[in-house]
Amino acid sequence: MNLLTLIGHIFMNSMIPIFILIGVGFILDKKFKLDLYTLSKLNFYILLPTFVFRAMYDAKFTSSTTEIIFCAVCVLILNAVTADIVGRLKGYDIPKIATLKNCVMFNNVGNMGIALALFVFTNVPYVIDGATPYADLGLFSVVSIMIIQTVTSNTYGFYQAGAGRLSTRDALNVLFHMPMSYAIPLALLCKLLPFDLHGLFFYAPLNIFANAFVGVAMIALGVQINRTPLNFFKTDVMLASLLRLVISPLLAAVITVIFILFYGPMHPIAAQTIVITYSVPTAINMALIAIEMKNNPEYATQIVMGTTILSAITMPLFITFAYYLFPLY
Repeated sequence: MNLLTLIGHIFMNSMIPIFILIGVGFILDKKFKLDLYTLSKLNFYILLPTFVFRAMYDAKFTSSTTEIIFCAVCVLILNAVTADIVGRLKGYDIPKIATLKNCVMFNNVGNMGIALALFVFTNVPYVIDGATPYADLGLFSVVSIMIIQTVTSNTYGFYQAGAGRLSTRDALNVLFHMPMSYAIPLALLCKLLPFDLHGLFFYAPLNIFANAFVGVAMIALGVQINRTPLNFFKTDVMLASLLRLVISPLLAAVITVIFILFYGPMHPIAAQTIVITYSVPTAINMALIAIEMKNNPEYATQIVMGTTILSAITMPLFITFAYYLFPLY
């Protein structure tokens, strides 16, 4: 595996498109001073719920999903505990600890993970006699983790963002007033219906809204970046980046190894994918949630941008690490 080539491909195919979309928001806000509050409401009340509903409705669940999801949840919990301990040791207040936990727990698998998996598992050393036999399993594994990330980030992530600012009752009240809280169970219920929703009249506009989510979310982030003094070398941002980009995939590797030792064998591609997925930078949604909940939005935005830039270096290293830790042969 050519590490420099891998870094170049990941940067060009995953990072540059994200930076272009963010740059559009940055430039538009400089010229027109966009209404960030309106963009936030549009994202959380229309675009994100439709995006998640479609993703959950189209997801295919199998018995292998359970193993991957179990490991993903364990890593999520360990990330939360680690971030909480670090935040307390650093003397952060409760709201800032909540923002740190969100930024460490929830990664950008929805926007970057699938594209990354498709690239990794359709290139050397995963090409066998010109074929790509591991692409489907790699994609399936990423989608399984994306389900956990999507469900927890848009429910518990919202609740956690209110920590230290809102009472438990008020935080739950905010959560249950968000359409996202109902999009997930509604999608799961619709999967049980004896007919396909794709052909119904409302699915076409739902699909249009879902397709618009990523673009509008990136623009909103660009607006926030334009209004935030960015300094990736600040201690608290670099610490959060270390937790997200290095400690998290290492924890994923440990959990996966323990699972294999005590439960039973797991396909190497699934095991590799767990490590690779948890090396992805902080979810853009965490900056949007911080903006919506008015909980350290500048800090969250800096972490999102810092981890996104630094992941161009760390992700290829952990892709290589996962390949040798869970070999195919």
